[in-house]
Amino acid sequence: MIIVLGAFGLARADELPATLDKPYLGCWLAFSESRDFEFVIGGDGDAELFFIKNRKRLSIGGCTLKIYYALEEKIKGKGGKMRWISRKMAQDGFEDFGKETAEPPLRKPIGFTATYTGGVKVRITQVFTKDGMEISTMVIDKGESKGELRAGVKFLVGDLFRQIDDADLEKRDTESKLEDTRISVREVGERRAARVKFEDYDVVLTEEFPKGVRAFALESDRYGDHEFQITTANPEYGVIEFVQRKKIIHGFYVNWYPDAEKAGEQDARLLFKVK
Repeated sequence: MIIVLGAFGLARADELPATLDKPYLGCWLAFSESRDFEFVIGGDGDAELFFIKNRKRLSIGGCTLKIYYALEEKIKGKGGKMRWISRKMAQDGFEDFGKETAEPPLRKPIGFTATYTGGVKVRITQVFTKDGMEISTMVIDKGESKGELRAGVKFLVGDLFRQIDDADLEKRDTESKLEDTRISVREVGERRAARVKFEDYDVVLTEEFPKGVRAFALESDRYGDHEFQITTANPEYGVIEFVQRKKIIHGFYVNWYPDAEKAGEQDARLLFKVK
């Protein structure tokens, strides 16, 4: 049995997130000093962020953020059209992962290497702060790949309202359940932030912000009234994009890929903060 020491004491392996309850190289449990969130990275590449309320982890009903260190390769599809496809991280794909720790150093880079199918290697660097973290990614070995590569981060905003079916959307009490969840977005090239309310459940983020955004924030009572913010250090080095296949209330992806030619530079960073 694996025992991991966390800021709230000892955690048994069977109490770890389900995504990490399998063979892995180790994991970090990182806590903000304000105790607003708990962040776990598994050696198999899965990462998850839990919001904290009253010193308890919110872990049900889509109330966590799944975080994926992603790699994509551009290939020629049917009709000669180029498209991006995902490459999977190899099992136990982390190298230089370091030791498990509940207290990673603040403001100091922690780096590790991820290996994907085809032998592609990506260097991932994280810097923890009191209220969040900074992330940067860079391909360091193209392996057997032939096409253009991009490495980045995907945040999965879960199904916060899985109890609400589409048939319930027109009911009077549905709006009151959604009114405390809202999004703020600063689109690329715009000075002012745009706001999206979850009551406007027909909104499609990919259509509203086709050029991508430089800043994104989501606040919800489902997160214990916390807000998380995702910001690019410099939009010229990579913008934030959305992937939405369902109604907004049932989840979507917030993705960031730095410009491959600028990856590794100081401004090629993603900033994450919890309030």
